Amino acid sequence: MESETRQSSSNSWIILGILAVVIAFATLVALRQSRQQRTTEYEKSTTSESAGNSIEKIVPQSEKSSSSPPDTTIKELVRAWNKGQTDDIVGMFSSDGVLMIPTGSQIQSRAEIEKILAEQHAGILKDTTLTNSVDDVSQPDADRAIVKGTYQIDGIKILGFTKSATGSYILHQIKREERWLISRAEVTR
Repeated sequence: MESETRQSSSNSWIILGILAVVIAFATLVALRQSRQQRTTEYEKSTTSESAGNSIEKIVPQSEKSSSSPPDTTIKELVRAWNKGQTDDIVGMFSSDGVLMIPTGSQIQSRAEIEKILAEQHAGILKDTTLTNSVDDVSQPDADRAIVKGTYQIDGIKILGFTKSATGSYILHQIKREERWLISRAEVTR
């Protein structure tokens, strides 16, 4: 009986750890998704007229301004997460980026983040939906920013049950070639 109780307790901790990883990845996916949509949107603008016919030029969103605000990263991540685009989420991290998940574990490097994210998104995080809010954006200088907020992930499947999870995040970002990359993501419950 005592052995069964210990096993049940151990399983509960494993499930909580997996849930924490899921939440962390959901936030990251949301950031990537937001970035993907911004870079793929186009705006038509009239650039010249010739003989009464207008000639339209398609201008990528990224060319309209020199840089987007730091909080667009989280919007892109949410969009990518909800579309299941884990590669896009991973691309939002700097090559030496760090993901700190609710269990306190740190996943270091883009390659490791990609591995864990792919595993989790194929499992209990499959078909989940991520939403978030941005609570604060600070920019210590032109090339660094900190974005803080909360998230909710719905549709987590654990042992045949569908769950939701909420928590907060802090994204430490760096600007590289007019693009905000996540250097450290801290996700908590």
